[in-house]
Amino acid sequence: MECTQAEAFEQYIRDLRVVRSISRPSFPEGKAPTAVLEEIQTNALRCNALMRQNEALLAQFVYDRDPASLTEEDIQGLSAFAGRLFNYANSEDMGVAFKVHQLLLAAARSREDVPMIVRELYYTGITLHYMNVRDEGTGINLLGDAIQVYFTEAAEYMSRYEQLDRNTRQYLIRCVGNTRLGMSRGTHAESCRYLERFRRAMDIIQSAHYHALDPEFPWESYIYSMHMDRMTLLTHLRQEEDPEVARQVLESAEYIWGHKKKYKGQDARLQNWRVPYFYAAARYHAGVGSLEDVVKILLESAGSVAQDDYSAEAINRKLVLAAYLSVYAERLDEAGAQRYRATVEQVRRSADQYLEQMPASQYPRVVNSAAWELSKISTSSDETANRRMLGSILAGHKPTYVHSLMVAELTRALLQRQIETRPETLVGLLGCRSAAEVQVRREELCQTAYECGLYHDLGKCAVLMYIDNNARRLLDEEFFCIQSHPRTGADILNRMGCGRTLALAALYHHCYYNGKGGYPNDVPSCPPEIKGIVDALSVADSLDAATDNIGRCYNLAKPFRTLLEELRAQSGTRYAPNVVALFEDERFCQQLAENTDDERKRVYLQVYHAGREEK
Repeated sequence: MECTQAEAFEQYIRDLRVVRSISRPSFPEGKAPTAVLEEIQTNALRCNALMRQNEALLAQFVYDRDPASLTEEDIQGLSAFAGRLFNYANSEDMGVAFKVHQLLLAAARSREDVPMIVRELYYTGITLHYMNVRDEGTGINLLGDAIQVYFTEAAEYMSRYEQLDRNTRQYLIRCVGNTRLGMSRGTHAESCRYLERFRRAMDIIQSAHYHALDPEFPWESYIYSMHMDRMTLLTHLRQEEDPEVARQVLESAEYIWGHKKKYKGQDARLQNWRVPYFYAAARYHAGVGSLEDVVKILLESAGSVAQDDYSAEAINRKLVLAAYLSVYAERLDEAGAQRYRATVEQVRRSADQYLEQMPASQYPRVVNSAAWELSKISTSSDETANRRMLGSILAGHKPTYVHSLMVAELTRALLQRQIETRPETLVGLLGCRSAAEVQVRREELCQTAYECGLYHDLGKCAVLMYIDNNARRLLDEEFFCIQSHPRTGADILNRMGCGRTLALAALYHHCYYNGKGGYPNDVPSCPPEIKGIVDALSVADSLDAATDNIGRCYNLAKPFRTLLEELRAQSGTRYAPNVVALFEDERFCQQLAENTDDERKRVYLQVYHAGREEK
């Protein structure tokens, strides 16, 4: 495709928006099922074609460019393109913006252009930060070290501050403030390291010397933003008492509380609806405020959202604040617990219903993150309610939901066939002591296999709002983020009281059979009690992903037989020989292929809410 750089960038953005509009269609009730399936398939094929076109455009004009050869016109065009893609948390395509700024940074280095270097260090770091996702275990950005490198390098130019132009100085001050991004804050020691970095940055941002040099800079906004970031330490304080950290968090809360009216209506990013909660919680943790004040504010804020309000702020109020409320309500004394129990339970039920009833067509990406927060504090002993929440999380992202339902069916079918033909290979599964016991417990084992398949990708809810993009292939940095989903899914399933079995299946489903590949790569060998199901699940996962010929747009579907050759080639390494061997039975193989095609059609119609059956 011959085109100029400007034409290529315009084309990419057009393609991006087309893909976004057609990759998750909705259909009116009553539309004929065959028409629904045809439209989904047509859209997927079109998305795939656009994706391949976009990959070619990006390779030519971004990925494969020689930074030293860029002209001024090239640089201006690339900068404008990145600017159209990047808008902090509401970006068109954060990943490509990051790659563009990486290219521009390399060009700046080749030119030894200090102002351009500082500017591109800022944009490369900030796009990587917003593309990223927080790790469930540590609370840090998965690529936090890389993010800090960019901002820390830029901060080193402070020694040349007075020699730089004012525009560069502003980028430099922002980089100084951002040196604390990506830092772990989950323990006392980590929080103290963060606070030391915070202090050094504030020494500069609050300095009278720099204020005098550049009095027109929005210094108070910078200071306010720094204090807002220090409120992230409330996560640490909710987990353990830490008087020194609490004292410093209170300093920031008091500053924010005192300045909240000043910024009202001026800067949307400074209008944070959580400020009353920040203030009350900081006072409580510092020992100068009451726990009841925190509970009252959370009840008022979470309870004030209408059940049909699906704006981003409403979603966060309804779900995230309900999560915080559960944490603080548990700390109330007996009298307080009795006084607020009914209201707290009402807010939590309302949050569950809100998530469950949210129309799929209005399910924005932010819900994935908010639902993840809500699941993290689930204390309900009602297994049915917990399963409803898990179902709501899955249903929020239709492609993942389709895949999960298909993998559930395939995992059950593969395990059932193994029980029928070679039950002795499953001894040890869920404690079975003999082949005879495996056969006796067949229904239980197959149902567990189905549930393991259904929830295996649950952890993607923590990732998709950052990197969900059908218009191109994942970048290496994005794939690194995706690799966190098995661990996150296991954590959620454990917290939701779904049992060790489902959590282990989620954790191990991308690990190779022989333990020498896949991810996560820092876990012990898969326990025998679950290995038989994980073996079937791993094959089922690949089988559905590769053969989906209806709605999967990342790669064109492979014929069933082609995939079987790939499974055989990796038998004993990636896949379990006992599972791969099942496909040697021609009759079973043919029946599974036919059943899979029929089931896939049914699942797509179920998930995309097709109406009445055709007559």
